[in-house]
Amino acid sequence: MLAKRILGRTSLSLYPLSFGASRLVGSNEIEATETISAAIQLGMNHIDTAPYYGFGESERLTGFGIQKIDTPFYLSTKVGRLVRTDTTGNLATVFDYSYEGAEKSLSESLFRLQKKQIDMAILHDVSHRWHGDQTNDIFDQAMKGAYKALLQWRERGLIKAIGIGINDCAISLRAINEADFDFIMLAGRTTLLDQEGFDIVLPLCLKNKIGVIAAAPFNSGILATGPTSAATYFSQKPPTEIVEKTKKIQRICLDFDIPMPAAALQLSMNHPAVTSVLAGYQNSQQVQDNHQYASITIPQNFWDELEKKELISNASFQY
Repeated sequence: MLAKRILGRTSLSLYPLSFGASRLVGSNEIEATETISAAIQLGMNHIDTAPYYGFGESERLTGFGIQKIDTPFYLSTKVGRLVRTDTTGNLATVFDYSYEGAEKSLSESLFRLQKKQIDMAILHDVSHRWHGDQTNDIFDQAMKGAYKALLQWRERGLIKAIGIGINDCAISLRAINEADFDFIMLAGRTTLLDQEGFDIVLPLCLKNKIGVIAAAPFNSGILATGPTSAATYFSQKPPTEIVEKTKKIQRICLDFDIPMPAAALQLSMNHPAVTSVLAGYQNSQQVQDNHQYASITIPQNFWDELEKKELISNASFQY
């Protein structure tokens, strides 16, 4: 079993692999329970979800799946979106970074999770992907609203740690410099295909003792499946240059007899700023596979070869 790590300046001790519950959507209660139980049995002690995942369905399934777990674990969910019914009668999520919106979000999440309290609350998706040119203004609004709610919850002991969950390095830097987050959940920017986070975010987190949960280590799929016709990159069809880069990485993995998912997980996991690597899980087999990938010994000359071929930056593995 891998050794736990302290999350930044908090007292929370996390297993190097965290459980992302986003992909439970589509499962039933029995399947969700089996998947979560498999993760807990292998040592994972952080389960993360959000209202956005399946319009609250991920939280509902997570809540069902954790009911009989008697092993201590940490539970996180996110604020910034509310699940509502649109004009056609279908469920939808709407952005709301206000103080009142955060309080509503937490209350509704606790109901779906069947919990009175969570351990970690995360400000969700204040990023250019979702807000474009308005992102910096949205960040300012969130700092005056939802962020203040997070601070008060932490001060009152309602939660143990607060974070921001994004795939945006520029906003991560603002969060580090302008706020008092305990951790950054950075998605898809510390991977074999995108090392921007290694270059500009993780060094600052390390300096400021801010924890890092490295999410989406497979860039939403392609680094787990390989460059298949169904592969996804940031939840979309991958551009040609990403497909070609993945093929080059895959060839080196084959040369060294290292599964590409193992390299994808360990690139983030090995960095001293990273507390835990969070991937989404659909079933117990994926849990077992990733746990095995995280335990494989990868020689230094493998990383050297990736750098030599200019597939990873020096900052991603030289500390």
